[in-house]
Amino acid sequence: MKLQQKAPSRKGFTLIEMTAALVLSMGIAIALLALLQQQISFTRALNDFKFLRDEAPQINTLLTNIINKSDNYRIYNDLDSAKNLTSAVRSDGKSLRLRYRNPDGTYDQAIVSFETRGGQKQLNYYHRGKNASNWRSQPSWTISTKPDSVDFDNSTGILLVTLTGAKGDEISYAGNPD
Repeated sequence: MKLQQKAPSRKGFTLIEMTAALVLSMGIAIALLALLQQQISFTRALNDFKFLRDEAPQINTLLTNIINKSDNYRIYNDLDSAKNLTSAVRSDGKSLRLRYRNPDGTYDQAIVSFETRGGQKQLNYYHRGKNASNWRSQPSWTISTKPDSVDFDNSTGILLVTLTGAKGDEISYAGNPD
């Protein structure tokens, strides 16, 4: 009886197999890094326009309701001018004075003003009822602290409210003519 010799078994990979595995692994790693970089860029772009995406529509809704209920408005350079009815402007104003007609024929007044209070930029709302003799020194409420700038403009005959965010992102809303 003759014993058959076994062929030596291979223990390992050939150089070509190892090269193919390394190239495939490197390709997958590069693809994953590219996807990660794209995700980071996309998230950064979304955060850059967070003001336009989240805050500006809410401010627009509030201002639309406030302005549409008024029967008259005037634009002023600042809050003090709006309170004292001095130096009305047609463009680049920071305060908007509104007049509301009450059912009994009397009027309430309101001012929407972009100002810096306590080192913080704020879009504030001041209300003065028909029986109040003076304007309050503190706002009735703050509409938003997110805009970096707010401009009221009526140079075209249509009220334009331009909101600017901290990253320079800007949006304009148009209102009804006076």
